[in-house]
This record gives sequence, structure tokens and C-alpha cells, in this order.
Amino acid sequence: MTCIQEYHQLIAALDAEIARVAQLHANALSCGPGCASCCRPFSVLAVEAACVREAIGALDTASRERLDRTLAEGDACCPLLIDDLCAIYAARPVICRTQGLPLAYVDEENQAIEVSACGLNFPDDHVFAPENLLFLDPFNFRLAELNNAWCSTRNLDPTTRIPLRELACSSQPGV
Repeated sequence: MTCIQEYHQLIAALDAEIARVAQLHANALSCGPGCASCCRPFSVLAVEAACVREAIGALDTASRERLDRTLAEGDACCPLLIDDLCAIYAARPVICRTQGLPLAYVDEENQAIEVSACGLNFPDDHVFAPENLLFLDPFNFRLAELNNAWCSTRNLDPTTRIPLRELACSSQPGV
């Protein structure tokens, strides 16, 4: 199985967990089509960049031209948005898939769970039960493993992150 196939398996497992957590918080989540509050010009690992590049390359000419205009405007939002909708939604990276949900990270040094949640969905003082959180550490660990494998076969630095803005620039044929 290739790194890309394994990445897609990781995304399927993550999407299942996202669906579980989203169902638990269905009444609180204001996220939906047209909400781009969390859509910033993030950066991604090389294995994800390959999937994003492929998705951008599959866009029709009109969509690529719209992305080019967004880039030219130099907006602070994600360069892959068209009318506040993700142009590559099905291929969006891990960081984009998890925005808006209550995300949990284990802080082993302090023996605590760190929680990050969108202020549009949850007040700062909202208390979450552990079973209502999306624990990202296992997914991020697997993503790092896949990225290391991807980079080792291509002689790339696995710590390098590629800005989405740079990937959107490659939306022009021949770039």
C-alpha cells in the first residue's frame, strides 16, 4: 500500500471520529457551508501537500482562475476559498477537517488534557467530558509517520511545512 493510500485510510478514520464528535455537539456547531471563520492560510506536511496539489490540479479552469484572483488580492483568508467555500473540500487537509470541533491534546508533562474549541461554537468556559472531545494525537502521530515515509522516498525534509498559498500558486498549468 502506498503512503497516499494509507493517508486516505487515515482521513477516513479521522472523518469517522469527526462525525461522532460532531453528532455529540450538533446543537452547538454553527459550522457549515459558507462559514470560513477558521479558514486561514495554513501550512501542511509534504504528504498532504501532494494530495492538495492533486485536488487543485483536478479543478476546472474557472475555479483555478478564481483561486488565482484570490491569491492576487492577498487576502488573509485561505487561498483555496471560492465564495467562502473550500474549492478542494473533499481533499482538505487534517487541520481544516477538524476546525470548529472541541480538539483535545494530551499534555503528558502536566498530566492534563489541553482543549481547543471554536469560540463561535463554544464559550471559553465550556466544560467538555473527555468522551465528547476529538483527540488528535493518534491522528497527528500517524500523519507524521506517513509524512516521514513519504519524505524518505523523495529525499525531502519531513519537518518542512508547505503553505497552502504556495500550493494554490501551483494551480496554474505548467507551474
